[in-house]
Amino acid sequence: MMHHIDCAPTDVNAEALGVSWNGELPEVLADKLIDASPHPTTCHLAVIGGSHVVTVETSEGSFREEISCHAAQSEDARWPLPESITRENYLLQTNVAVLSEEDFVRAAEEISQGGEEWLIASFPGPTPHHLTALTAEFLEDVWEWFSYHLYPEELTIVSTRSIYKP
Repeated sequence: MMHHIDCAPTDVNAEALGVSWNGELPEVLADKLIDASPHPTTCHLAVIGGSHVVTVETSEGSFREEISCHAAQSEDARWPLPESITRENYLLQTNVAVLSEEDFVRAAEEISQGGEEWLIASFPGPTPHHLTALTAEFLEDVWEWFSYHLYPEELTIVSTRSIYKP
């Protein structure tokens, strides 16, 4: 589902992205809650200022991942965004792709056509395709989510894959 956000994105540079865990929930611009019933767990996908926060809730507690330009300011953070990092019950893999204009536009249009299982936010700017897109699923007691952060002025797409076993 596409949300058109009527505010300038605060994350406008792929190199400024970092990751933090279990911090406070920032202001949410668009969100989606996925309930894994009958399993007692949910996954909250949230778009924040051009980036994302994912919060997994279980009966034992919660886990939160934030990937944003502000994440680097947190005490428990990694900046710049690592290609891969493993923590207890958690894996993050990232990829930064700088594309030709033609390839960027093609990828952006494909990402923007994500189905109902996707949370997609578009932001205004001097160029089109400033998007953040997220999806998640719960399979075999494991949450897995994917994100795309598009930076049209840089022709850059940052993609992430996260796995969390509550």
